[in-house]
Amino acid sequence: MGIFSFLKKDNSEKRLAIMDVNDDNFKQQVIQRSYKTTVIVDYWAAWCMPCRQLGPTLEKIAEDPTSDFILAKLNTEHNQKTAAQFNIRSIPNVKAFRNGQIVNEFTGALPETLVRRFVNKISESPPPPPRLQISANPNKRLQQGKQHLKKGRGFEAYVILNEFPDSPQAEEAEQLLPLARFLFDIDDGDGLTGIDDLDKAYLNSANAMKKNRPADVLENLFTALETGEKIDEAHTLLVIDSLFALYGEDHAVTIKYRDLLASAQ
Repeated sequence: MGIFSFLKKDNSEKRLAIMDVNDDNFKQQVIQRSYKTTVIVDYWAAWCMPCRQLGPTLEKIAEDPTSDFILAKLNTEHNQKTAAQFNIRSIPNVKAFRNGQIVNEFTGALPETLVRRFVNKISESPPPPPRLQISANPNKRLQQGKQHLKKGRGFEAYVILNEFPDSPQAEEAEQLLPLARFLFDIDDGDGLTGIDDLDKAYLNSANAMKKNRPADVLENLFTALETGEKIDEAHTLLVIDSLFALYGEDHAVTIKYRDLLASAQ
């Protein structure tokens, strides 16, 4: 399965964990993605000599198989809106994000030892609590997650359902989490596999979820079952089961597609 597909190692054992970001996708690719993993943003410009010194160091560390962060590179000359939003007055400027918030930062071209120390400090520290409004009542929190799921809002549902507090509702929240993660991953591209027909089915199912068309969601997920490889099949089945949990065993789509699933096996 292609979740975090850009994190997979290639033949040289490097992590494919570097991306260019811009004004249009910064919120999705940095702020929202930082709820899944640390995102370190390198604010740079082509004319900046210290940027040219620091950039390869950051990229080397990001590509290390032991690293656990995503490096997002933002050209401040071409994306002045985001640079102004984060008060970038000098470059290179590096900011680390967790749960949508800046957790550490530095300016200037630091040597590799200090950059690694910066990265390690982030990895060793717990992330800040999410800023998304989440009910302290487990039952209300579960209902919040369900409402977001039924509107196809994977990011919000994931944040609400992930690390759910120990409660009678925790088991159901865990059942719903694969669907939330699937929608979240499709939105930011982590869930795309590079297999055209499979990705088309996944994208269509995510779009159908946003339009509140559960039958179309399942129809496309069943297409994905026929298209993907074994690892994709296992993942898709998890998402289907999660969708059944969302709508309940008595819902017409659950009854229909559970029967279809049983007859296909």
